[in-house]
Amino acid sequence: MEDIIYKNSNGIEYIQFKKLLDLGITHCYTLKGENIDFGRKSKYLNESFDKVCKALNINQEEILRPKQTHSDNIKCVNSKTMENELNDTDALITDNKNIALVTTNADCILFLFYDPVKKVIANVHSGWKGTFKKIAQKTVIKMINNYGSKAEDILCFITPSIRKCHFEVDEDVKDLCEGIFAFTNRTNEFIEKSDIKDGKQKFLIDTVLINKILLGDIGLKAENIIDSGLCSVCNKDKINSFRVEGKNFKRAIALIMQK
Repeated sequence: MEDIIYKNSNGIEYIQFKKLLDLGITHCYTLKGENIDFGRKSKYLNESFDKVCKALNINQEEILRPKQTHSDNIKCVNSKTMENELNDTDALITDNKNIALVTTNADCILFLFYDPVKKVIANVHSGWKGTFKKIAQKTVIKMINNYGSKAEDILCFITPSIRKCHFEVDEDVKDLCEGIFAFTNRTNEFIEKSDIKDGKQKFLIDTVLINKILLGDIGLKAENIIDSGLCSVCNKDKINSFRVEGKNFKRAIALIMQK
């Protein structure tokens, strides 16, 4: 918890990472609040963006938000990119200033990446499907290939998300996970048996740890992977969670921008 701070400004609560603040990077992860919901069909969408933009002193016109589909599609964007070019997209990268990259979640992991050497930022949405497709790792590889970043320079920040303690799955998802990540020889670390419910064995999966392993495998330093450590279910009073709220769930955003 020493890596993050809580803010309440202009009617919206959010967290920020101390390291990113020290580096002068505009960013946030929004928390629950009255009339705060970033769902595309939410009646509070414009009000929510207005509040966060005022809190961070940015303009809504500077925001780029992809239409997330739990894909592994990654787009490199610039000042000319239009949102209608970002359909079926779950990660954005840019080296341009004054572009605010935004992703949304309600349990899924959102990753904020920053390369302070090449001045490149990225924002990644990775639920369990995105994790199984290795979208966070692929985003870093794209930063390296397209922008000349070096893995050892890249900083990674992990937002609140559902954690192993509450990410319970059936055997089919467990088997899929074991098959994809058998090469790590560490499946016993991120998969464990849970309870038997309705005659079915359940399992717990640590998708955050999987991503940390994948990022470490391509050269990110452990000390440069900074995790908020917050579970969306354990902290349901402050953090949006689909598993808790069901069909009436609201969405948070992670935002990152270089001014």
